[in-house]
Amino acid sequence: MPRRLIHPSELQVGQPLPCNAYDGKGTLLLCEGHVITSDGQIEKLMRQALMADARPGVSAKEPARASPLALVLAVRRHLQALLDAPSPADFPAQVSRMAGMLRRACRLNADVALASILMRREGLYSIRHAVNVAVACQIAGAAMQLAPAELAATTAAALTMNIGMFQLQQRLQAQGGPLTDAQRAAVRGHCERGVALLRGHGVTDALWLDIVQDHHERPDGSGYPAGKAGDAIGLPAQLLSLADVYCARVACRDSRPAMPPNVALRWLFLNEGATMDEHLAARFIKALGVYPPGTGVRLYNGSIAVVTQRGATGHMPKVASITTRDGLRVGVPIRRRGDEPAHAVSAVVDLDELQLAVGMEALWGADGVE
Repeated sequence: MPRRLIHPSELQVGQPLPCNAYDGKGTLLLCEGHVITSDGQIEKLMRQALMADARPGVSAKEPARASPLALVLAVRRHLQALLDAPSPADFPAQVSRMAGMLRRACRLNADVALASILMRREGLYSIRHAVNVAVACQIAGAAMQLAPAELAATTAAALTMNIGMFQLQQRLQAQGGPLTDAQRAAVRGHCERGVALLRGHGVTDALWLDIVQDHHERPDGSGYPAGKAGDAIGLPAQLLSLADVYCARVACRDSRPAMPPNVALRWLFLNEGATMDEHLAARFIKALGVYPPGTGVRLYNGSIAVVTQRGATGHMPKVASITTRDGLRVGVPIRRRGDEPAHAVSAVVDLDELQLAVGMEALWGADGVE
């Protein structure tokens, strides 16, 4: 009997398994009716590319009452299981379903979804990066009023843009030295290889495939694989390029520290603007905010805070102070308006470096993230 991937939402603590669960090699791991005992067990199971018999009419569904963060993290788990599976069943529908989950997360609270890029850095980089880029595309694309079909295809393309070098990407993340000639060739060829793999998995959406094919092309003709230029590169592919570069810059890698988000956005405009559409870069920055949610900041009153909401202007976000002006940690974050002079942002800070890490639940509440 053919098998399908088990969606994370089908596994609930304290609830019986609705089906037999197999690993990617077809070995039975758990029988139908087994009761899940902890979130840790769910995470361990999802790392196995958990499969179930593909019975007619059975498909994975997202939780009915999911929060923005829960949806984002569920997509991360599901994407890893999908890309780990040797012969994924119903691939296009599963990716489209994940894109829909991210669309829902961003509609519920785009600020929480954006903050997950900066504040939830656990898991495989290759998976986390793809989902982060998809979130950024979803939010910026909606702000740019992309047509629904274009936005859906862009989000699906973001989730699968690096399928042509999935394993290599993870190795490169930890590699300190320069790429070898073979690695460089594999990177240059991953767009075309990705399109071939997607077609092999049943993807027929021409726009989705075109975006994956062109997401490393540049308007000045300096990109790859075809060296396209100007209007030959569609807006969705250019948007994906911007999101890809931004999310890579703000990610902490084994080989280099993360770039502060405001610096990454400025770099995107000033440096990438030479090869990309600077007007599109400006629109992307406006959509995310100069200080995106999740950014650690120092306020003019001296307290340390975290950006919790984009403001009416990019330079005046809403924040939550996690220390007093004297540097003492507060028990409960204090919400501040960034348009008040004392609570305006004076500088961006690294919360981990200051040993002031804070959970998203403390900033947005359990209902906002769980």
